[in-house]
Amino acid sequence: MEPDLRSLAALVLALILSATSTVHAAVPQVVVTTSDAAPIESKDIYIDGWLSIHAQPYDGTPAFSAAMKIRGRGNSTWRLPKKPYKIKLDAKSSLLGMPADKEWVLLANYSDKTLMRNMLAFEMGRRLNMAYVPRVRVVEVNLNGQDQGTYLLTEQIKVSPERVNIKTPDLSGGYVLELDGRREDEFKFETTLHQPFAVKEPPAPTPEQMNYISTYVQQTEDALLSAAFADPRLGYAAFIDTASFIDFYLVNEIMKSQDGANFSSIYFHKAANHKLALGPLWDFDIGAGNVNYSDAQLPEGWWVRSESPWFKRLFEDPAFEAAVRARWKSLNQAGLDLPGIHGLIDQFAGELDETQRKNFTVWDILNQWVWPNRVVTGSYPGEVDALKQWLRQRWLWLDQQYGQ
Repeated sequence: MEPDLRSLAALVLALILSATSTVHAAVPQVVVTTSDAAPIESKDIYIDGWLSIHAQPYDGTPAFSAAMKIRGRGNSTWRLPKKPYKIKLDAKSSLLGMPADKEWVLLANYSDKTLMRNMLAFEMGRRLNMAYVPRVRVVEVNLNGQDQGTYLLTEQIKVSPERVNIKTPDLSGGYVLELDGRREDEFKFETTLHQPFAVKEPPAPTPEQMNYISTYVQQTEDALLSAAFADPRLGYAAFIDTASFIDFYLVNEIMKSQDGANFSSIYFHKAANHKLALGPLWDFDIGAGNVNYSDAQLPEGWWVRSESPWFKRLFEDPAFEAAVRARWKSLNQAGLDLPGIHGLIDQFAGELDETQRKNFTVWDILNQWVWPNRVVTGSYPGEVDALKQWLRQRWLWLDQQYGQ
């Protein structure tokens, strides 16, 4: 079958499937139809298909339809029954009001039974006015006629004017890096402190670009380790965007994200003639107490501050700690005090109430332990309450350290 005929067949199948699917009120449905209903089995190989989105109120007519390619994504999450996916549209398009682009992600949030930890962390970043925070929309996914439950449709982290806005022809900028302990990427380097960095953008850096950015990161670390590390001209402040480091730190310390201390999903970016900045935020499904194999499960105690070699050193500078304390005391102005955080959880729980019912009909796991859950409450309200209580204890402990 020719590619255009496959696309036409996929579109017809998508329309038939979406016309017969059940959608809960106010939650859009994403219908994914692969060519010949082929299963998505690889994180590396895209397969052709068709994407349709039905917004509410549902009348059977898609608000958006287009050809696309799709593959799996994630690491530990890819091994779970409910799979996350990466979508690449044939043409840049706006999805559910988000700025147009070709690349999108469907986050499954299988281990996070509240379905909201990523939403919560991203909203914290937005309220702190971080340079870029991925936009998200709650959706229900139907794949080749099978309901897959509730997902987050979100933006792929990449350099673009509406995402990480640092594109430049200058050798000194246009970089997105991930501190990635998995060490699976092709373009990577390691610092003296054995911090493993992967170059995500540009996607195929030249030898000159690899040399520049690896040298800059090593110079940053050298400045941190130097005797003059606290000197504004000679130390770390000459290399890093301190404000971005503080905001990234606070979100990750509040959420106590398992991987966000010093393992993976820790993104950096660097624009031309600018310092190294931390962000965007990513991957909080095993944060906020949703882990059972490390001290990240405890609401008390340092996490990023004690586990990250860079942050451990930064906090040896009294000026840096004073800046963190000042930022902490301003969180109430951003609605990120304890009542504000609990209010966000209640808001998200209300938005998710109907769709979570369908999700846990498809995935009947509320009474089951799922890797790496700390608790099993047996109900959605119980999961939400466990999140609220963990964050309450976490916030109160942090406030004892920084709020005095």
